[in-house]
Amino acid sequence: MTNIKLEELIKKGSELIFNHDYENAESVFNEILNIDSNLVSPFVNLGMINLLKGEIDKSIDFLNRAIEIDPRSLEAYQNLGSCYLKKEDYDNAEKMYLKALQIDPNNFNTYHNLSSMYVTSQQWNKAKKPLEKILQIDESNYQSSFYLGLIYLTSKEYYPSVANFLYTLNIKPDYHTARLGLADALYKIGRYKAALLELKIVIDSLPNFVTPYVKSSLIHIETGENEKAIPLLDKAISLNDSNVEIMEILSIIYEEKGEILKAEELYQQILIKDPENRSAVESLERLKVLTEKLNLSVS
Repeated sequence: MTNIKLEELIKKGSELIFNHDYENAESVFNEILNIDSNLVSPFVNLGMINLLKGEIDKSIDFLNRAIEIDPRSLEAYQNLGSCYLKKEDYDNAEKMYLKALQIDPNNFNTYHNLSSMYVTSQQWNKAKKPLEKILQIDESNYQSSFYLGLIYLTSKEYYPSVANFLYTLNIKPDYHTARLGLADALYKIGRYKAALLELKIVIDSLPNFVTPYVKSSLIHIETGENEKAIPLLDKAISLNDSNVEIMEILSIIYEEKGEILKAEELYQQILIKDPENRSAVESLERLKVLTEKLNLSVS
């Protein structure tokens, strides 16, 4: 059979993979191997098919065979990395991706997969370099700048976190998760007003999203503006009345204000939703004693 015929079969098999017809694609590539068992492409594609089918060990066998034939098969190393990632074998996944980068040091897909693996396995410091490399290759890749912002936020490096979230929002202004991250970073460096402005943008865009109301209320509480926190917490509770933590924050505010009846009412609501909530039980007992003392002093 001529090389042209083999190329036609490889093209046909690749099209079948693209159309998710894995069984027929597998038949085509096995047919190619029956003709010439020293070709790399069929082994790589059979590895990919089995990876897509979830047959990870079979995929690894095919891909290792491809590497035996061609130790510089970029796709084989990339797919092996994905196989090990599926198995949560992060050490071997890392090795495969790094070998792929030795073959092609500027391969976007490899950096993407490597950074995703580091993020998935929470190896934050290792994720920085591939994410930065992705941005060098593609300056508009806002997902990478977002993850960098998140990583810096997690590692308490707040100023680079702010810079990366701002970069993300400059590319994609409606990326509300990045804006929430920016608000968190601004809050951490004491830029409370700036953080509240970012949260207000999210509230205006997503008025039924609970998180920015709660985050805004916590900033107001920290800055001694409890009155401003109350309507935000009320709104959060109206959107999610099953969240006892939000109710507890508001009940504490009412207790500090001396509005005992409102505090008691909220603690009772908490116990309806969470009868085992020890904090609410203790708070009601404390308020009961306080009320009795007040009644005695009045009488």
